[in-house]
Amino acid sequence: MGKGYYVGLDMGTGSVGWAVTDESYQILRRHGKAMWGVRLFESAKTAEERRMFRTGRRRLDRRGWRIEILQEIFAEEISRVDPGFFLRMKESKYYPEDKRDIQGNCPELPYTLFVDKTFTDKDFHKKYPTIYHLRKMLMETEDTPDMRLVYLALHHMMKHRGHFLLSGDISQVTEFKNTFNQFIENIRNEEMDFEIELDESAVQMIEETLKDKNLTRSAKKSKLVKGLNAKNVRDKAFLTLLSGGTVKLSDLFGMEELNEGERPKISFADNGYEEYAAVVEMELGELYYIVESAKAVYDWAILSDILGGSTSISDAKVRAYEKHKADLKYLKAVVKEYFPKEVYNAVFVESSDKLNNYPAYIGMTKKNGKKVSLEGKRCSREEFMDFLKKNIVVKLPDEEAKMYLQSELEKDSFLPKQVNKDNGVIPYQVHKYELKKILDNLGDKIPFLKENAEKIEKLFSFRIPYYVGPLRTGNGENSKFAWAERKSTEKIYPWNFENVIDVEQSAENFIRRMTNKCTYLIGEDVLPKDSLLYSKFMVLNELNNLRLDGQKISVELKQ
Repeated sequence: MGKGYYVGLDMGTGSVGWAVTDESYQILRRHGKAMWGVRLFESAKTAEERRMFRTGRRRLDRRGWRIEILQEIFAEEISRVDPGFFLRMKESKYYPEDKRDIQGNCPELPYTLFVDKTFTDKDFHKKYPTIYHLRKMLMETEDTPDMRLVYLALHHMMKHRGHFLLSGDISQVTEFKNTFNQFIENIRNEEMDFEIELDESAVQMIEETLKDKNLTRSAKKSKLVKGLNAKNVRDKAFLTLLSGGTVKLSDLFGMEELNEGERPKISFADNGYEEYAAVVEMELGELYYIVESAKAVYDWAILSDILGGSTSISDAKVRAYEKHKADLKYLKAVVKEYFPKEVYNAVFVESSDKLNNYPAYIGMTKKNGKKVSLEGKRCSREEFMDFLKKNIVVKLPDEEAKMYLQSELEKDSFLPKQVNKDNGVIPYQVHKYELKKILDNLGDKIPFLKENAEKIEKLFSFRIPYYVGPLRTGNGENSKFAWAERKSTEKIYPWNFENVIDVEQSAENFIRRMTNKCTYLIGEDVLPKDSLLYSKFMVLNELNNLRLDGQKISVELKQ
């Protein structure tokens, strides 16, 4: 160019803008074109999505590992009764023509579990409509059940163990006072001015209100606010949150800037709460543990609702099944009596992407008299309840039936499903209680179970410690995400874990792989940002700027 010029760059995460000017900031031209423009490119992504998939694979791998060990334990006993049982289970996902029996031939019967002459899949599902009916029977039976039935119940427990967020046995987990007191302690630790006086009677009133199935969320909130004489915004907000209502984060924490965040309001009852919880955690930072402890209280109320006063989840689920069956019978009778056939079909028969009806709710419909899985869109519970309100309840001429349905829909107790989002609040202790009941009940009848009871319980409760991480076949660097050290190459079981894995060395590797090296002092380890020593340094650094009457404060005052 011959003359002086400036190059300006505007660099973003997905683009670079550029311009070339002379010393008077006039855009220069070259070959007849102004020398400015922009280059767009795909923004960099975090490893979050990849990490989520990897976490999901590990979870499924570990579930498969538990099932594999359970099959090893039961292999000999099952083969005596039915040599092809495990093979049929493994191939249950295939079309009938793709299945093979133990001789390698295509089986004549289309059944996936039981092919006895006197007992087939039809008999099994008729006798045990849900897996919880089977689990309940095994806890209570005085007869000696088929070994395959025992395996199926334990198989289900190993797959669906519940969460491990709570410590203690089942009596502690189902105790309201422990969970609630922890929540109150966390609030007071943060000096959040929770003004409600909480004596024994107040805590008992809160417990009874939260687990009262006859109250709606708004009714629970109103009863708590009045009963505890809550006056300030924060107290009311926390009571609303515990009741499942929607609250502003700014009301909970007294920070107006939270109104400008991506998620200014939260509700534990939201279907999508788990999806946006990470956003709330990011916005609140260290204060998020207050929300977590409030969620634990809310989850206790949901768990209490699921159990309905019983410590057995199977007993509660069987009652939910019978409730659904009775509700469906009642709803069909009402619709048949007061509405034309087209409306009945629209509610119970038709399958369409536009209809949030019963088939869309349960994911099944009938074709030619046979139940088939719904291929089209399914709807949520909320969408189906709205459909019933608009198309049935509002138009019902019978006032008694209308009031009953309105009450059931408000309490959210109509047509309960076995599998729903609330199952996520069930802790493993509830399932372990049933496992022990089954093993204790059948131990004297089936000696094999008594011999292996300890192994089965260990298999159910075992979790690989987070500092050991994913297990690998040897000590070689065969995975960038594995750091566990082995003492031997033998197969890992819950009962030999510490003999095969060097837990202490694995824990040290876990810390070492997260430690960075300093860019100034070459070869020296970097202090973690949230370590006590570095945190102290950061605080002292801030205090260095503090002035009293224009003078720096003394070292003694700083300390």
